[in-house]
Amino acid sequence: MIKHLKKSKLFSGFDDAALEQMLNAVSMKTISKGEIIFYEKDPVPAFFITVSGRVKIYKISPEGKEQILMITSEGESFAEAAMFGGGKYPATAQAMTDGKLLVIHRDRFISIIERNPSIAMNLIARLSQLLHKLNKLVEELSLTDINTRLAHYFINIIEENSMQDNNPIMLTLSEKKTILASQLGTIPETLSRSFKKLTKEKVITVNGAEIEILDLDKLYKFAGEL
Repeated sequence: MIKHLKKSKLFSGFDDAALEQMLNAVSMKTISKGEIIFYEKDPVPAFFITVSGRVKIYKISPEGKEQILMITSEGESFAEAAMFGGGKYPATAQAMTDGKLLVIHRDRFISIIERNPSIAMNLIARLSQLLHKLNKLVEELSLTDINTRLAHYFINIIEENSMQDNNPIMLTLSEKKTILASQLGTIPETLSRSFKKLTKEKVITVNGAEIEILDLDKLYKFAGEL
């Protein structure tokens, strides 16, 4: 399991000695598509690292609307903040595909970080990244329209993959539009209108899950970044 810990964003850069310590707190869990890993307000016995497959973390509003907070991919951890935040999961986690997770058991993990401050510092850095990401999500949902949010979504993919170019950029949507709509805090019909708007303005072309960015400058303008 050390090789999976090394691939994780939380434990990358740790030497083998530190990772050997971590094995005392780790087990492997197989998940099936649709499986609930934990519900909001469940007690927190562990946090998780995605080894394979994908997991969505979401909340349900009082009106029954689903808001996706994040979708994990290989190497991403989730629910680590819950270990120190009142002892209950703040959202629900569900498997989007079959896959495997590393389960980091809370009590054993806390015992390890008490003896290894470098692990604690890495955890603090990861929690800071999550806080920044959630603050940005709240700001976008409350202060921007769907066209701006969709433009931001494309820009995040482009920047995370260092794809900036003067030529057209090809993207492949990894999410179905119903899931993407939930991530962006809207409904599929409104998202479809936003795709049509960006297409009409010659910012993108759409062919199923394939998106071609025709004009990166225009995309940044829609995102309010130019």
